[in-house]
Amino acid sequence: MTNGAKTGLFANKETVMLIIVALFGVAGLVALQFSRKDAVSRPEDRAIVQVGNAENGNNPEASAPIQKIPGELLRTSEYPEAGKPFRFFMSKYSQGPEYELDMGDGSPRKKFVDGSVQHTFKKHGPCVVTLYARYEGQEIALDTLRKVVARVKEDAIIAPVIDY
Repeated sequence: MTNGAKTGLFANKETVMLIIVALFGVAGLVALQFSRKDAVSRPEDRAIVQVGNAENGNNPEASAPIQKIPGELLRTSEYPEAGKPFRFFMSKYSQGPEYELDMGDGSPRKKFVDGSVQHTFKKHGPCVVTLYARYEGQEIALDTLRKVVARVKEDAIIAPVIDY
C-alpha cells in the first residue's frame, strides 16, 4: 500500500506542477497580447494586409522584380572647357530605355543619341553630371560623374614682338 500511496502522491505533485506551469504559460501569453501596441497585431489589420498582398500577386507588373537597366558614363581624363562643346559617352547601355544626362549646371536634361551627348558649359568650376534612365514609366539615376569645367584659355599679349 505504501507503494501505491507514494505513486498516487507523486502523481498529484506532477499534476500540480503541470497546472502551475500551464498557468504561467497562459499568463505570459496574455501579457504578450496586451503589451503589443502596433496596429498589425490586430487580426482585422492582418486580413487587410493579406488581401492587399493577394491582389498584388495577381498583377505580374506589381510582383515582378524591377528590371536591371545598364548604363554607365565613360570616364576620361579630358575636362570640359567653359564655352566649348564637350561630348559625354556611355560605355554600357541598352536599346530599350531612354537615357538622359543632367549636366548639373541648371540647363535642361539632354537625351543620349547613339550613346553620346554634346554640351557646352557656360561657367567654369566643379559640376556633377548625372545619368538617368527612363523605362516603362520608371526613372532611375544610374551613374554620377564629377567634372571640373576649366576656364576659357586666353592668349594674352604680354609685349609686342620685336624681330631683329
